[in-house]
Amino acid sequence: MTALGNAMATGIVPEGAARHARGGARLADAGAKPAAAVMTPVWKTLLGFLPFGPAARPAAAPKRDVQPGVEPCAASAMFEREELIRFAHCDPAGIVFYPQYFVLLNGLVEDWFTDGLGVDSAELVTVRKMGTPTARMDCTFSRPSRLGDRLVLGLTVTKIGNSAIDLDVQGRVGDEIRLKARQTLVVCCLETMKSVPIPPEIRTGLARYCRDGCSSEEKV
Repeated sequence: MTALGNAMATGIVPEGAARHARGGARLADAGAKPAAAVMTPVWKTLLGFLPFGPAARPAAAPKRDVQPGVEPCAASAMFEREELIRFAHCDPAGIVFYPQYFVLLNGLVEDWFTDGLGVDSAELVTVRKMGTPTARMDCTFSRPSRLGDRLVLGLTVTKIGNSAIDLDVQGRVGDEIRLKARQTLVVCCLETMKSVPIPPEIRTGLARYCRDGCSSEEKV
């Protein structure tokens, strides 16, 4: 038990502390300071036994390994859109016919470009003659969605390449996940049907939806 604990439990002050206490009492009697302004000498002495130390400093954030030529992206929000599951989306069993999910996800990407990235998706195709076809889609359907459900579709960016954009996509109703997907979009010229570098204004907007740990690679 500490000296302070012993003193509090037994009422006995260590001899050295008692001598300091008596000396402090004599100074108070001599009028060195008003009694109200003087801490009780015994407790003032006992406080000296407490292990006060310097304030702890907050731990430094861990450093993230970054490959040469790869620019890390800041974590940010998921882009989401709610879709009402309609009769046209469903098969005779009353659940979403799975190819309809891909139609809904394509609509999500169009809304993301227009409302999330600030690049009108219709103008991108009809005026600028650029498209973002899907080069890869890996999808898992965990629960069926039914007629009348309000399906919330969302996406985040996991990697930004020179012309490719990797996405994590999900669909949920409330907190229940209905589907998850990994999707790769490729920016291409619709006249030559060849990939082209991601335009700067699109690349800048992508960072707002880039997940923690994603990277951006751009050829100079």
